[in-house]
Amino acid sequence: MSLVEIFIIVVALSIDAFSVSFGVGCKYHTPRHYFRLGWHFGLFQFLMPLIGAFIGYKVQKFVNNLDIIAAIILFVIAYKMIKEAMENKGEVCNINDPTKGLSLVSLSLATSMDALGVGFTFVLFKGNIFVASLLIGFVCAIFSLVGVYLGSISKRFFGEKIEILGAIVLFFIGIKFFMV
Repeated sequence: MSLVEIFIIVVALSIDAFSVSFGVGCKYHTPRHYFRLGWHFGLFQFLMPLIGAFIGYKVQKFVNNLDIIAAIILFVIAYKMIKEAMENKGEVCNINDPTKGLSLVSLSLATSMDALGVGFTFVLFKGNIFVASLLIGFVCAIFSLVGVYLGSISKRFFGEKIEILGAIVLFFIGIKFFMV
């Protein structure tokens, strides 16, 4: 996997966190909200690929062709992202403050589940998985901060369109796994 492909994955994974942060930023945009979303989303996006890679290494012992499994995982993630984006029309700013306690942990888990699946595919990656995960977490934190900011100034700037773009990117990376 090239550095460009990793960066594309990083951006695609950060779009969920961006979208949630954007929605939260529509109503809640104090420095506390910026910090909580950026820190938690970035931390979870950093940890989940590591956990996914660990699971992938364990499964690799029993499976011969991990490329196909990796492609299928990326297709499922892309499908899920498109489906969620289509279902959430008109719900961009209709939320309560979710930056506290279990709500924040739940959002952090929900936005990082895709990273868990991508981490599983990192078994095929010949580079440093820790550095790739660190990059995912850092970029996600930045996207979260930008999401809160843009949400605070525009309620309908991106909406579900940005999630669909992220899903399409993951889909094409999945196709690449089939071609290898």
